[in-house]
Amino acid sequence: MVDEASDDSRPGTVRDNIRTLVYLFGQELDERITYLRQGTGYEAVRASDIRVFVHAADGGGSISGIARRLGISRQAVHMSAQRLKERGVIDMQVMKNSRRDMTLVLTEEGRQAMRMANEQIVNLESEISEVIGSDGLETLRKTLLVLIDRSKRKSRNSAAVTQPE
Repeated sequence: MVDEASDDSRPGTVRDNIRTLVYLFGQELDERITYLRQGTGYEAVRASDIRVFVHAADGGGSISGIARRLGISRQAVHMSAQRLKERGVIDMQVMKNSRRDMTLVLTEEGRQAMRMANEQIVNLESEISEVIGSDGLETLRKTLLVLIDRSKRKSRNSAAVTQPE
């Protein structure tokens, strides 16, 4: 379990708000994943490309939809998608009802890369479990899932309320 907090997490500091903590922890996990990718052939993959890859692997849909969710331009997502396509991990397919938007799908090599990434994440979760215990890890996972779901529902409801009729 967690024994003590570092001096940087004292109440009243900038680092004690949830948004900052989640962001900083995500950044720490990204650095650990970068380290774990050494020797896999994916060392040079950009963090922005990984975010696009994760959305593609999650059935993320169109380039425009991924851009909206990431809060970046459609062109930035397209550039990442192009680099991922050159690596052979995704394919871009024209969407049925759109002449310019594309959907991203994993190739077989992309599915293998995702399996490797999942193994690395299991290793990271083991490290987290060593600090907060297996019950703490599951509580953290369930809490994050609930918060994500609640936030998505609230965003959808807010968008529905503010849409012009």
